Amino acid sequence: MKGYRPLLIENLGISLPGIDVLRLQLNEHLQGSGLGSHSHRYGQLLVYLRGQGAQCVGGRRYEARSGTVIYAAPGEQHSFEQERERNPLCLVMDISLKSGLEDSQPGSVGMLPASALNHLRSRMSQLFAMRDIGKSDRQLSVGAIILDVLDVLLRAIGRLDPRASANVGSRSLTRSAERAILSFLSDPSADLAFLADRLGYQRDYLNRRLKSECGLTLGQLRARVRLREAQRFLCLGISVGEVASKVGIDDQNYFARWFRMQAGVSPSDWRADSTR
Repeated sequence: MKGYRPLLIENLGISLPGIDVLRLQLNEHLQGSGLGSHSHRYGQLLVYLRGQGAQCVGGRRYEARSGTVIYAAPGEQHSFEQERERNPLCLVMDISLKSGLEDSQPGSVGMLPASALNHLRSRMSQLFAMRDIGKSDRQLSVGAIILDVLDVLLRAIGRLDPRASANVGSRSLTRSAERAILSFLSDPSADLAFLADRLGYQRDYLNRRLKSECGLTLGQLRARVRLREAQRFLCLGISVGEVASKVGIDDQNYFARWFRMQAGVSPSDWRADSTR
């Protein structure tokens, strides 16, 4: 019998330069149970959202508490021992690392600061809220959340950014696109054709370049930047109407519908959840 119960399972199949994201699972360990030594053909990123115990990876024993991030490489034996009565909650991401991220490294361990841990919990709440949204509507939103979560976890254990490709020029194009998006974020007339022109590319060609480098088109990248900035403004206590204007959407009602499509909840509900 398993020593945990899955609260959320997302079969992903997301492929990025350097990494494939196979599945995300949120597991609650059962009272008084642990997980015996086992391994997988893929790598696993483990992050503890609550509880305390000991995670053994490749013969090494690590303290596991809220905010601990551990990577177990493919074929690497790992196990978990619970140390306190409260059931631990663990986020597990199954991944396959490619060249550049050196999958052969032994288990890596990091610690999330409180702000990053709270952000991760908020992202999980958003995924829960999306379960009843139609598949086609939620696909982009789920993908954006997974990219965000993956970036946080890989940075915590000192791995390379998964959205980076093998050469610096690729990373530079994505950063340039993000800077252009931010520069004209509040201007509703700055459409995708305008942004592509500012970057010196035809839109279709730019989409192909960005897709191969960061896994997103220009429109998808703008949606991610827009959502990130909207969430930042909401956390600062700015009104929903003003946030809409700051991210380039004149119609507050349309912004609320767009935000719900991206995050799974309304702007007001997202702000309430993020400040609890």
